[in-house]
Parts: sequence; C-alpha cells; structure tokens
Amino acid sequence: MRALLRILVPAFAALVLAACASTPKLTNSWRDPQFEGPKPAKLMVLGISRSDVHRRVFEDGFSNALRASGIGGVPAYSELPEQGVIPDERIQAAVKKSGSDAVLTARVIRVDRQIDVRPGMPYAPYGPYGRGFYGWYGSAWAMSQPDVVQYDVVTIESTLWDMRSGKVIWSGTSETTQTSDVAKLTEGLAQVLIGKMKADGVL
Repeated sequence: MRALLRILVPAFAALVLAACASTPKLTNSWRDPQFEGPKPAKLMVLGISRSDVHRRVFEDGFSNALRASGIGGVPAYSELPEQGVIPDERIQAAVKKSGSDAVLTARVIRVDRQIDVRPGMPYAPYGPYGRGFYGWYGSAWAMSQPDVVQYDVVTIESTLWDMRSGKVIWSGTSETTQTSDVAKLTEGLAQVLIGKMKADGVL
C-alpha cells in the first residue's frame, strides 16, 4: 500500500496539471464601447514571435478556427513571409491584398515559473489519531515524500484591430500552462477568444 501511494500521488498531481493545461483561461478582456460595426468579415491573423515555426503554426491554427466558425481568416505569413519586424507599408499592402478588414494580433507578454509543492500522504489505516500518539508516530514515518511540480504560466495578449478605422476594438489577456504544443495551445486559445469576441459583438 505504501509503495502504491508513492506512485499514485505524483501520478495524480501530473494528471491534474495536464487537465489545467488543456484550455487557456481568459483573465481579462476589453471591448471598445464606441464600436457600432459593421463587424469584420475577414481577419488576417498575425502572430508576433521570434520563432517563425511557432508563428506559422499559430496563424494557421487560428485562421482555420475562424473559418470553421463562419468567419473569414487568413494567416499573415501567406502574404508576409519575412521574419522579424515588418514595415507598416508591407502590412498595409498585405491586408488590402488579402481582402481583410481586421487584423488579430497575438503575443506572449509574460512567462512566470510556478512551483507547486504537494505534501506527502500518510498511511494511517485507523485514522490519524485512532491509535493515539504511537499510532500516529508510526504512520508519520510511512508518509510519502512531498511532490514538487514546476511549470510555466504563459500570459498571452490578443488584440483585434479594425483596419477601416485603424483602432483597437477588442483586446484580451489569457493564461495557459500549455507551452510545448503550439498547435494544441492555438486550438484552445481560438475556442476561448472567438467565443468571447462573438459574445461581445465584435465578430
């Protein structure tokens, strides 16, 4: 039983962490109260990342999610394949060529390292105090070692720009612990953001 507990407690902790990592959480959002429409019909998705691979995976994934929800979506790299800072005139020309009337940008603004310590689990078949001090004392020695889990919490800022006015009409920040699989992160982020932007009347 003691050996089984030493296996199950860390395994359960890992499962809990994996479940928390499955879907990004929207922590804050803002909608321009003066925005009255019309709603954008087609969005260019522009990821801001030093990794060209991550950028392309994100732009593809979010564009696909937009189209699946009935909104036009195009990855920016299809018109803007260059890496690094892109000149304004290049973006302007790409937006016009793609027929987009809005641009959705996303960038990581913060990464926080979290340490979660879960105390060990005592083996006490008669309850923690059922046998008094001597019963408790023996059980205390049977306690499994504390489980220490380290993980990163990533904060992502997403902004919807109305290119007809050049103004921000919606912005939100999200948190996630899913950092290793960009495609999965994008899928969850798109589900949360698209739903919220629709609810807020900007999509």
